[in-house]
Amino acid sequence: MKNIRNYSLIINLLHSINNKLDKIFEIVSFYDKCRWSDTKNYNMINFYKAGLDDDTKLLTHWLCYIMNRQVEFRRVFDIGGFVISELTDKYKLLSNKDGIGELLNSFIQEDKNDSKDKYMLVCTEKPNKKILNDYPDISKDKVVNFKSRFFPSDYYNIRYTLDLLDEYEKSLTYFIAQAYRNNKNDKEHLIQKILFSLHLLTYYYLEKNGQPSYEDIKEQKIDVNKRTKEVKKILDNPVLFEKKFKKFLEGNIYRQKRAWCSLRDFLKSPEYNDYFKNSIKNYLSENEISELLSIEMLRQLELPGDVWNNNPKFQKCILKEKISDKSKFNQFLREYYNSDENNLKTGQTYPEQFDITFDFVPKMCDLNNCDICPIGFLSGEKDKGNNFGKTCVGNTTKYCPVALAGCGYKMMCIGQEECELHKLINSNSHCQNG
Repeated sequence: MKNIRNYSLIINLLHSINNKLDKIFEIVSFYDKCRWSDTKNYNMINFYKAGLDDDTKLLTHWLCYIMNRQVEFRRVFDIGGFVISELTDKYKLLSNKDGIGELLNSFIQEDKNDSKDKYMLVCTEKPNKKILNDYPDISKDKVVNFKSRFFPSDYYNIRYTLDLLDEYEKSLTYFIAQAYRNNKNDKEHLIQKILFSLHLLTYYYLEKNGQPSYEDIKEQKIDVNKRTKEVKKILDNPVLFEKKFKKFLEGNIYRQKRAWCSLRDFLKSPEYNDYFKNSIKNYLSENEISELLSIEMLRQLELPGDVWNNNPKFQKCILKEKISDKSKFNQFLREYYNSDENNLKTGQTYPEQFDITFDFVPKMCDLNNCDICPIGFLSGEKDKGNNFGKTCVGNTTKYCPVALAGCGYKMMCIGQEECELHKLINSNSHCQNG
């Protein structure tokens, strides 16, 4: 059968095989809960000093994700985070908006030995122990620098963000709180509209500007103030905002990988969620914060499109087909989740949880560990999942070996009687331990 482009055909196919995708959603949800159970399981930012306030930490996190393209993510958060956190800290101290460009430019240095990546971000501090231990290429005697792969656009995305946030007390948290207030009556699209507001903050380009170039940086060609005024006009005009949002929903909402990842961390990550709650309580009531962090809101999170969840081996395993347009797997999950072909809408599962493929695919699919895969176990196919029982030992004094083998996540075993994955597997078939 040829690759399927029509989502309804895939949904009909899934319906014909007894909605196994519902159970796959639940398996993925299990791994997702393991992921967020311990700070060891996800990236943390290496701040340049202790004592930064919570909003400064959140803004550093947001700016780091701007640069998270084709650079190893640990390097972005360990080295980029070190540099950006100093920039963000000094930004908060500015009293004059005109100083934003001067401040950012003071962190920019031209690398005359590199004709491809011409500029780098440079802070005033030498590396801390974290950088020296993990990155032997970094000199202990020089101040830390970081290069992003797409610096012309990254530079302006950072500049746009800082310039517009000056209209919101220099606070990313206040900006999000305002987006919540402006859209809280539309519960069905609340998180999506907050995400769109964040897209406007950082990633929205005026059509005539297009993607910036190194020349734009050198000669400061782009009118940042004009861009800020136009975006503020959209944010402050409900009719115009709604018009732009509807166009955004037509497909662009699925191409916001970095924005979705950052917002997801604010709502789900134990570390960043604590920063977020501590900071946003200055602007929202307890009831409003509870709504913002509720499961109903998490269900609106979209899966950040990524090479891992678009892996053809993974897709063919769960769908018996692969979606030929690699950018549309997250859209397919949303359409399936919103369809009448599943029983997922009242549970704890939602599409964004498939982001665990970032860890799952390299350790399971790429290493051909189909024999111990719980998804393979559900398929009933020969040589798939037949050794899964050997990974589930039910020892509450040890880490869960299923989470370790599948994604490298560390979470203590909670016992087979309490484990949702164990219940799910046994509801499908009896799992025999080896």
